[in-house]
Amino acid sequence: MSIREVQPDSSASVGHVGLALIAEMARVSGLDDLTREVTVTKQAQISDAEILRTLCGLLCQGKTDFDHVKAFRQDAFFRDSLGLKRVPSAEILRQRFQSMALEGPLFERLPECSVNLWKKTEMVPEVIESGKQRWVRMDADVTIFDNADSNKEGAGFTYNNRYGFAPAFAHLGGGWMLGAQLRPGSAHSCTEGTEGFIMDCVDTAHAMIDETPILVVADSGFDSRDLIRALDRKDRTDFVIKHNLRRESKESWLEIARENAGEVMPLERKKESGTIYRGSITRVVEGIDKPVRMVFEVTEVNRQKGQQLLVPEIRVCVLWTSLELAEDEVLKIYRDRGTSEQYHAEFKTEMDMERLPSGKFAVNNAFLLLGMLVYNMLKVVGKDMVFARALGLKKATRRRMKTVIRCVMLMCGRITRHARQLTLRLGCTGPWYAFFKGLFCRLRAA
Repeated sequence: MSIREVQPDSSASVGHVGLALIAEMARVSGLDDLTREVTVTKQAQISDAEILRTLCGLLCQGKTDFDHVKAFRQDAFFRDSLGLKRVPSAEILRQRFQSMALEGPLFERLPECSVNLWKKTEMVPEVIESGKQRWVRMDADVTIFDNADSNKEGAGFTYNNRYGFAPAFAHLGGGWMLGAQLRPGSAHSCTEGTEGFIMDCVDTAHAMIDETPILVVADSGFDSRDLIRALDRKDRTDFVIKHNLRRESKESWLEIARENAGEVMPLERKKESGTIYRGSITRVVEGIDKPVRMVFEVTEVNRQKGQQLLVPEIRVCVLWTSLELAEDEVLKIYRDRGTSEQYHAEFKTEMDMERLPSGKFAVNNAFLLLGMLVYNMLKVVGKDMVFARALGLKKATRRRMKTVIRCVMLMCGRITRHARQLTLRLGCTGPWYAFFKGLFCRLRAA
C-alpha cells in the first residue's frame, strides 16, 4: 500500500533526537553553570545559557548561520529537547551572542567546558608506545578558512593566496580539540601569540591526562627557538618539530647527510631511483643547556621516469626532537600528523565552520570556540559508536563527523507528554536504540 496523502498533525512533536544528547552534554560540560557565573544580560526573557544551547543545537547539525534558527522558531521538539523555554529569533540570537562575545569574559573560559566534558565522559586518548615509553600525541597546525567575497574584520590573503582567516588548532591523539585560535589571514604560522597558544594547550592536555607525557608534533611553520626552549623546559613534555631550512641550502644538508648518516638505503620506486641518507646530529640552541637532537632524512634522486637527471633532485626532511628513539620511529611519528589534516577537514566542511557568520573578529573567534566545544561533543558520540559493534557500520577506530551527524544527530524521533513529563521515542532499529539509550543514560548519570 502506498502513501496517497500528506496531512499535518498538531499532536506530534517530531525532530532530531541527537539534540537531546547535546542538551545533556551542555549540562555535563558546565556550560550552563559558566553562563550563570559570567552573565552578560540581566533579567532577559531568554537567558545566556539558552542562547548558547540554541547555537549548540544548530552547530551539531552543521548549521552555522544565525538565520538558520528561523526554521526552528515554531519547532516544539527543538525547544523541548534542548531544554529551552522559547527559541530566540535570528535577530535576538545574533545580538545577544555578539554582546556576550564583546562585553563578557565568557569565551575566555569556554575551553574549561571541553576539559569537564572529557573528564565526566571518561574519554581516553590514543597513546604512542615504544618499548616501555608512552606518550599522548598533540598536533598543532594552521589551516585556512576561505571567506572570499566578504568584508569581515581580520580577513586577508593567506599564504596560498586565498582570502579569509588562518586559525590555529591543537588536537589530542584521536582528534579531541584542545584549543582553537582565530587569526588574521595574513598571519604567519608562528606569529605573535603562537607560543602562548601552544603552551596553553599543553597545560590543558596535562590537566586532562594524569601522568603520561605529552608529545607535541608540529610542522616547519612552528620552527622557533622560543617555542623549542619553552617546550624543553616543560615537565613531562617532548616535541617533534620540522626544521625550517630558511637560508640553508639542500646541497649543504646532502653533505651533512653523507658524513653523518647512520643508515644509507637505495631509493627504489616505480618511477625514480636514488639514495636515502638517514641519521641524526645535534645543534646548539641559545637558551638550552645541552645541544638539541636533529633527525634527518635526505633523499638524492638520480633517475626519474627512466631518465638520468643531469642535476640530482634533493629532498630534505629535518626534525627537531627531544626523543631518543630511532630515526625511523621519529620520522614515522612526524609523518602520522597527516591525520590531523582530516580533523581540520571535518571541522571546516562536515560541520560547515569555514565561513564564519559575523563581520566582527572577536565575535567570530567566540563562535569558533563554541564550535570547538560542539565538535568535542560529537567526538563523544563518535567514540561510543566505535564501541557499539552491532550498528551495521564498517569497522573503524573512529567515526567522521558526517557519520555522527547523519546517523545520530539527525535520527528521527518524537516527544510525547504524559503526567507533566516528556518522553523521547526513537524511530530506529534495536541496536541503534540500545546505543542511544546507553549513551543518554550515561550522560544523565554524569
